[in-house]
Amino acid sequence: MDTFSGLLFLWIYFSRRIYWLFLAVGGVWLIVGTALSQELNAYKTIASGNFQDMAIWATWDGLAWNPALVKPGQGNDIYIDQTHTLLLTGNETVKNVFINAEVNAFEKLNLNGYNLDLYGSLHAFSGAAPGMPANAWNSQNWIGNSISSSLTFKGTSRVLIQKDSWSGQTTRSHFAVIFEPDAGEIFILEAPFKSLSFIVKSGTVHQKIDTSVIPNVCNTLSFNNESTIYGDGPFGGFSIEPGATFLSECNANILNRSTNGTVSALNFELQEGGTLILEGHAPRIEAANVHLNGKVIFRGGTSTKTYLTSSYADATPPTTVRDLEIQGTHDLTLPNQLTLLGNLEKSGTGDFLSANTNLTLEGSGDQEVLGFPLVVSDLILNKPGGSFFPNSDLTVQRNLSLLQGSIDLEGNEFSFNTGLAGAYSYSGGSWRNVGQLNYYGIPPTLYPSNATFPFEDTQNGGLRKVQLLGTTSGGNLSMTFTEFEGAEYNSGFNDVDNIEILYRLFSYFQFSNLTPSADPLELRISAHQLIVDNVDDLRIVGTGYAAPGSHLPGQNPELWARRQLTFAELAGTNFTVGSFRTLTVLPVIWIELSSKATDGGILILWKVAHEEADVYYEIYRNADPLANEWEKVGTIPSSEHPEDIKTFQFLDTRSPFEKSYYQIRQVNASGNESWSEVAMALNFGASTTAGLLIYPNPYTSGSLNVSLPADIDKKEALLIIHDSQGKIVYDGQYARTDLAFLFRNLPSGLYHVSVVSKDLTVSGKLIRK
Repeated sequence: MDTFSGLLFLWIYFSRRIYWLFLAVGGVWLIVGTALSQELNAYKTIASGNFQDMAIWATWDGLAWNPALVKPGQGNDIYIDQTHTLLLTGNETVKNVFINAEVNAFEKLNLNGYNLDLYGSLHAFSGAAPGMPANAWNSQNWIGNSISSSLTFKGTSRVLIQKDSWSGQTTRSHFAVIFEPDAGEIFILEAPFKSLSFIVKSGTVHQKIDTSVIPNVCNTLSFNNESTIYGDGPFGGFSIEPGATFLSECNANILNRSTNGTVSALNFELQEGGTLILEGHAPRIEAANVHLNGKVIFRGGTSTKTYLTSSYADATPPTTVRDLEIQGTHDLTLPNQLTLLGNLEKSGTGDFLSANTNLTLEGSGDQEVLGFPLVVSDLILNKPGGSFFPNSDLTVQRNLSLLQGSIDLEGNEFSFNTGLAGAYSYSGGSWRNVGQLNYYGIPPTLYPSNATFPFEDTQNGGLRKVQLLGTTSGGNLSMTFTEFEGAEYNSGFNDVDNIEILYRLFSYFQFSNLTPSADPLELRISAHQLIVDNVDDLRIVGTGYAAPGSHLPGQNPELWARRQLTFAELAGTNFTVGSFRTLTVLPVIWIELSSKATDGGILILWKVAHEEADVYYEIYRNADPLANEWEKVGTIPSSEHPEDIKTFQFLDTRSPFEKSYYQIRQVNASGNESWSEVAMALNFGASTTAGLLIYPNPYTSGSLNVSLPADIDKKEALLIIHDSQGKIVYDGQYARTDLAFLFRNLPSGLYHVSVVSKDLTVSGKLIRK
């Protein structure tokens, strides 16, 4: 019979209704038979006993059950039949586990303090193996017998707990669950699961929501609720370890002790490096202790999301998180109180709704806001370490409190009390690189706790605090801090009391937007980490002119320069720190550092200008200037006789390196420090210098001599001179050793001089008086 004839015969034969009925019944039998048949080489129990006892096992050869010759392994399913108890006497490995779920089944799998690895799923069934899928019956002790007993799910992506084949009503089971999928693999939970504890060690565990019922039901992870053993209160722990991810689609009942009651789990721990992904619009975790030390991601859903909450009386609202990210298109409403230990990130189009949030920054490392400008109701900076980087404009609508830590605005604006209903409070901490500071609605009375503005001096080191003290007429205050390295020497102007100002910092402050008034104001600027011979030397001055108002004596212990003026006189003036004495108000000036090989060792020489009293120098050595492992090889005290230029030297007799690098650290009595540049020397052969010698230094008039290393090609060398602000004031051929013709017409200040040849560059600094 050809193909066409055969098809025609089948059509005629099954064209009658009765035969179609037979065909349908046969098809269903084939499908069900295939679905419920055990796999080849599956095992089933024929009696209770030890896992390793061959007498309790039968194996399926595809046609019949036969006595087992070896115990089950990673590729074998096991069926634990009704009334049988399987006892582990060591750690074992299987594929799928099927447990008979009929009445009076009692304990079926006694782990006995050991671990069973599963490379498949966990199932309940009724009838003779392989039976029919069934929910685990209520109040049954299916698996035991202690918290040291564990099931560990391993391997590739799959469903671990299938719908209608397990349940969370195994309330007396005594075992821990460990999820350990291979890297990048996903384990799926389609039914509730109850144990003594859960650990996600790797990969991703996906908690599904049951959408087949209305309202949708969460497949809850819960814990043993035997009050006679574990008490009436919170019990059970869930942890997500570094590198692992837990993904939940749920809202209510993601985790609790008892889904039918109101008792919480004891601990929920997202460890640092772990990830929690929440796809519900109002997720809840019921736990007495919640630690979110990893990353929490909100994504998916169809509406605005609310931050993670809890509702049970014994649960703790999770208001502290390390890293928080929102993905996708839906907004996330942050809670009224949130403590952030890490980053806040927006990677989709949804926004953080934080206008009603009191945000506290407490991370010990750097923290960032990524992908959006942060606007919060209140901000508390309480960082024990690292810096906070908003990466955009930062706006605080009400209260700003600085306790400790640093904010780096990277040139962006910083505004607070924009809603005019808050306050600013300072007790510690600082900010830097502020494009503009805006203090809205300043209070009627300014005092140190509400009018101290701590600007880090990134160019000269130290903390350049500003204080405004007095009674105001209200309004807003804007401040800018313009920073330049170094100070001007021989400033060439007098203060209003006819005192000659010798030095002033190049950096300066500007004030604007205050309501002008004749009310008296005391302005203070700190000289932290600047050389101050005597606090009375300090003055507040303009940039090349006298500041308005009158001088007030400097004040300890923070080295305040002070000025009396009015609020009306603040606008239109550049204010900075100045001095009328020789040894005040300038950072340490490293004029020269060189090192060379001698018969006795490597000789390191350095010169500094305007060294303050009571300092000492530490000499550090390294074989690699880019490495951080510098070794201190010596200490030298300061000179007993202060003078403009001081020269020091140190002989290193024990350098083990063929090429050695040196750096000098100056430390004063207050612990403030300044580091020199790096110099290199060869232990054998010609000396190498990191600088050139320019003298006299400081330079006033007459000849100005330059001494260069012998191995530099003077004929082909270029001479480059920068001022203290980095501007090139000369760039041409190096022609002579007397540079007086270049410097005679330059204004007073600090200059950087470099001589560049084909193979060598040397540099130094010169003070022009």
